[in-house]
Amino acid sequence: MKDLAEHISKPCSEYENLQNRHLDLLRAEQLPDLAQMTIERRSASEKLKNAINEFISIAGQSESLSDVQKLKELKQRLGLILRVDETIGVEIQRHKNQLEKSLKHLKCGKTTLESYRPSKDRPRLISISR
Repeated sequence: MKDLAEHISKPCSEYENLQNRHLDLLRAEQLPDLAQMTIERRSASEKLKNAINEFISIAGQSESLSDVQKLKELKQRLGLILRVDETIGVEIQRHKNQLEKSLKHLKCGKTTLESYRPSKDRPRLISISR
C-alpha cells in the first residue's frame, strides 16, 4: 500500500504545482494563455484521475487501519485541490469579465471613430465662412 500511496502522491504533487503556477500567472499577467492552461490542466487532471481510480480500487479491497488513514489523507488532499481549482475558476472569470469590459470600450471607441468618417450623405470637407 505504501508504494501505491507514493504512486498517487506524485500526480497530486504535479497537479498542485500546476495549480500554483497557473494561479501565479492569472494574478500576474493581463492576458494569460487560458487555452494553454486548459490543455495543461486537462492532461494533469486525467493523470490524477487515473491514479486515484487505481488507488481506490486497490485500497477498497484492503481493510487495514493504515489504509483507511491513507484514504482519509487522500480525501483531504483532494479537497484542497478542489478548493484551489475553485479559486482558479474565480480568477479565470475575473479575466473574462475584464476582457468583456475592454471589448465594450473598444467597440465604443470604434463607433466614435466611425462617426468621424465621411459617408455618402456627409461632405468630405467642411467649409466654415465668416
